[in-house]
Amino acid sequence: VGRWSSSPSSLKPAGFSLRRPVVVARAAAGNAPSSPAGAVVTELDVVSSFSEIVPDTVVFDDFERFAPTAATVSSSLLLGIAGLPDTKFKSAIDTALVDGECNTMEKPGDRMSCYLTKALGNVGAELALQVPGRVSTEIDARLAYDTQGIVQRVHELLQIYNEHDIPSERLLFKIPATWQGIEASRLLESEGTQTHLTFVYRHVHALCLIWSQPYFL
Repeated sequence: VGRWSSSPSSLKPAGFSLRRPVVVARAAAGNAPSSPAGAVVTELDVVSSFSEIVPDTVVFDDFERFAPTAATVSSSLLLGIAGLPDTKFKSAIDTALVDGECNTMEKPGDRMSCYLTKALGNVGAELALQVPGRVSTEIDARLAYDTQGIVQRVHELLQIYNEHDIPSERLLFKIPATWQGIEASRLLESEGTQTHLTFVYRHVHALCLIWSQPYFL
């Protein structure tokens, strides 16, 4: 839903310049709260009337002043943290890079995947201590067409979160919405692990999700 800058002076969403007259916005919002006559309602206002808006990318340490209610952990977030050496989350990545289990793997690709998984779990655990809501963890898009690979990766992340004493009900796992990803989500949901799907680009894609697993939406 937009990106947020780490600078306190520029904490406003980008990409929501589209504005509609209040009458049109009300029609789109359905049961959204009414606004005074003549007021301008943005698309962000309409979406906020139905759900809580969670920034996708947040990298700053002032959680008392700018307190997020939930968080998303992704590879792009790890990259942002790596570029801010003074952030409190840097140590979570450093811990992953010296993990003994990862360092014993012979194949470089396996080692890198292990480092990424450990880093995601470590940073997610730190965020779970800072936010009252859920922490969503992105699953590696390279596993998008591997159902069992997605399930295994989620189990690995769950183990890391468990080691940090983060309960599973505080967690979500963001899975690519391929057919294999949808099947992985079905299997994980049947275990009690909560997921949500991403990379839905076309109407027919969304319809396939509705037909296959309506409770995902």
